[in-house]
Amino acid sequence: MKKILLLLSATILISACARQGYPSGGPTDVAPPVAVGCKPANESRHFNARKFYVEFDEYVVLKSAEQNVLVSPPLKNKPEYSVKGKGVQVTLNDILQENTTYLFQFKEAIADYTEGNVLPTYEYVFSTGDDMDTMMIAGRVLDARTDKPWSEILTVAAYRNVEDTVPALVTRTDKNGNFAFHYIPQGSFHIVAFEDKNRDLQVDSTEAAAWDDLTYNAADSIDSTAMAHLRVSAPDRSRQRLLKAEFTARGRISIITLKPMQHPQLTGEPLEWRLNTKGDSMSVWCLNESCDSTVLILTDEGLNDTLKLRYRAPVRKGRRTTQQQEPLIKALCSGSNAYYDDLRLGFTMPVKATGNPMQAEVMALKDSSVSFCPILLDSNGLQARLNTKLHSGENYRIRLADSLFTDLYGHPSDSLLFNLTPKDYGILTLHIDNKTGYPLVIEVLDSRDTIIQYKPIRTSGSLKFLHLPAAEYRLRAVVDCDGNGRWTTGDWLSRRQPEECILYEKKLQLREKWELEERWTVTTDK
Repeated sequence: MKKILLLLSATILISACARQGYPSGGPTDVAPPVAVGCKPANESRHFNARKFYVEFDEYVVLKSAEQNVLVSPPLKNKPEYSVKGKGVQVTLNDILQENTTYLFQFKEAIADYTEGNVLPTYEYVFSTGDDMDTMMIAGRVLDARTDKPWSEILTVAAYRNVEDTVPALVTRTDKNGNFAFHYIPQGSFHIVAFEDKNRDLQVDSTEAAAWDDLTYNAADSIDSTAMAHLRVSAPDRSRQRLLKAEFTARGRISIITLKPMQHPQLTGEPLEWRLNTKGDSMSVWCLNESCDSTVLILTDEGLNDTLKLRYRAPVRKGRRTTQQQEPLIKALCSGSNAYYDDLRLGFTMPVKATGNPMQAEVMALKDSSVSFCPILLDSNGLQARLNTKLHSGENYRIRLADSLFTDLYGHPSDSLLFNLTPKDYGILTLHIDNKTGYPLVIEVLDSRDTIIQYKPIRTSGSLKFLHLPAAEYRLRAVVDCDGNGRWTTGDWLSRRQPEECILYEKKLQLREKWELEERWTVTTDK
């Protein structure tokens, strides 16, 4: 009996020791599956099987295998993919070419069954002949606009001849824009990277694409100077169309289009209208101030729309609210304006000047001294400029008397009073030596690559950028081949490359009260 008790005690002790560590089941598995064997073996020669099997160290699942498995060279009939035991079985539905190396790339197509950890990539390769192709081509796809790696996944196709429609090889970029063709034969290839949204291995005219006119030779190893560097952009295939047309208040209509309008015509109700600076928004004022329904015809390049509009008062808590009258005049300047900036006024509708003296009262608050400055009304009647110069850091009070302007309906403007403390901003002067042979668009970028200001320049010369806050800036030049004053995307259909964007090698640190001068010789890479 004592022996039995001792044996039980020893068993309990051993069992307790074995349970030490993670009583809740152990740490979370974060490792992807690991391949432990293949049938036939990976890198087999004289391959003549109709299927192959890859076994892993744990149970796995397939994730969109038809989209995430690339076969190079491509097969006419897609293989079938299935899970069997702890592995993946691939059944071939094609007659394989003789003396050819085939590569199956599993790009995030396999994950473990329990935790869903994805295997980033796995390659299975075989040869139908005596030899295995072992050469490679590598490269990178960059955003043509920013020169940064293209983060979206692209299909990359290699063609023996530029006129071929079926690629000889295929692969895919990673999230850093890198790609590589492995196990490829000797020779030179043309390379195209594209979105391939429908997975047909054909470049669609609406898809982002990158290509060049070079050929790339397969090599045993890749030197950085031999890598392909492609610039990708998405074509602008969108057609002009009307996005919105509605009454914003009685007598007032807003019209918005997808693209800037070129030479719009608006007929119907007696009215006045103005385009915004971008040209894609039109503000309309009916000459009948109480107009609440109308039919208008809008025509322009790509537009021929009949607009049937009716005003609907806004509803709040089940009740229609009374239309609020906006102030006719407001200040467009504030304490953030540079001391040498124009002081501007804005109007909610076109106005006309009255016969009163068009002056604004300017009071310097430090000594209460008062001066008067002319008010210059813009030709569109929507803005006016105060013709005065102020000093940086000083406090001012600007006053406009009432009835200086009248709107479309004969209503006079109210008086306006606002304070202003202009600041010191910087000035950037660029001396451009243009060696590209094309006009340029010079862009000033902030630390987030947002365009702060831009100016066109046809040949060489100087540009001055005013009102720049103290900050770090970069410069970018667009080689404006088509002369439209902006960057133009590439177009695979017409084989037009995106316009080249060239970054200035230095970052510029601009401070308040500085006028920074830079000289830039702009040369194209091509």
